[in-house]
Amino acid sequence: MNEGSRDDPRVGLFSLAATPVFASFFLWGFGTGALWMVRPLFAYSFGVPIFFVGLVSAFSAAPRIFGGPIAGGFADRVGRRPVVVAGAIIHGGALAAQAFTTSYAPFLVLELISGFGVAVWVTGSSVLLADFTRVSNRGRGVALRNMAQRLGILAGPAAGGLVAVTFDLRSVFLFIAATKILIVLITLFGISETLPPGKERVQLPKRRSRVVPDLSLFRTHDFAALSLVTLALGLVVMGPGAFRTFFPLQVQEAGMSVGDVGNLISASGFAALVVALPVGALVDRTGRQPMLVVGLVLLALALFLFVGLEGLVVGFGIALAFGVGETVATNTNQTQAMDLAPVERRGYFLGTWQATMNAGQLVGPLAVGALAAPLGIPGAFAVLGGLLLATAVAVLVLGRETAGRPASG
Repeated sequence: MNEGSRDDPRVGLFSLAATPVFASFFLWGFGTGALWMVRPLFAYSFGVPIFFVGLVSAFSAAPRIFGGPIAGGFADRVGRRPVVVAGAIIHGGALAAQAFTTSYAPFLVLELISGFGVAVWVTGSSVLLADFTRVSNRGRGVALRNMAQRLGILAGPAAGGLVAVTFDLRSVFLFIAATKILIVLITLFGISETLPPGKERVQLPKRRSRVVPDLSLFRTHDFAALSLVTLALGLVVMGPGAFRTFFPLQVQEAGMSVGDVGNLISASGFAALVVALPVGALVDRTGRQPMLVVGLVLLALALFLFVGLEGLVVGFGIALAFGVGETVATNTNQTQAMDLAPVERRGYFLGTWQATMNAGQLVGPLAVGALAAPLGIPGAFAVLGGLLLATAVAVLVLGRETAGRPASG
């Protein structure tokens, strides 16, 4: 389907055709939740300084900067499903190989491959979801996607912790890789291609150069404002991000156990799950801009609370504020990006937009790792909290509402 079908009554978020789509998002979240817990702990087990723990997340984010636009271009030409399958295979294969690493260096190199696979899958699945929704229900569509992922993330750390206790940390990587095999099967046998076939497809403009990327879509005020918010969120929350890289370590530094880490991550995921659909409805009803501001302020609050992290009470406060804030901010940001994506180049636009997010993921862990030396992790997070508040002000001044606007094309 395409944007022209936004008013087609047959397009339903709760239809039978949607079930495999959201099931694949659940499985991705299931594996990701376990990975967020095990990745920093496994990297730290090699006896490296804390900066090198952040370097792992940066290496995961680095290939996503170029992986997103590449995957988006293929999604516009060969289809969404092949891109989704390729991403799951690349990511799962790299994770399986990481289970057998015995030193930091090869683990770090495999993180590059793993991150590229994530970029490919995230781009393909985001384009597919944009095809599957229309402007009037897109906020709820993104909410349902993130609810499915949150259900997986809620269960993932507990399942990963059980595998780690029963076997070891290495086994968790194999467990996560197995979830990618299920995603491939669901995509191949349960999800229809959404790229219009042959004659129905909008013809893409011819490229003047195969070397220089086409940036004409992004020289707009709207994309600049979108990228500003996306970059700020990428620093803290999206993908590995600074928060997930250092949150497990700071919780342990505060005297809590690995089990507490898993419980706090699960609490954050549960909070995000509860508010996801109401947030999606508000995004569709009240617009994108107000919800972005609310989400950014809540995330800043979560980061400021790290200064007083001494026990589970504050830990749960951080987890809840982060879970709700992340849901509000990222759901709205993703919805706005899909609104702005032109129909005929939706894959390339969303893939390139995600490169902005991935740039934040690259810089965030490194920045916190560098700031943690003189300021400590709480001080470093306070700096990022101030940046998020500044971004919220910029949204009010520079942002423009996209709800109800037709996609450009």
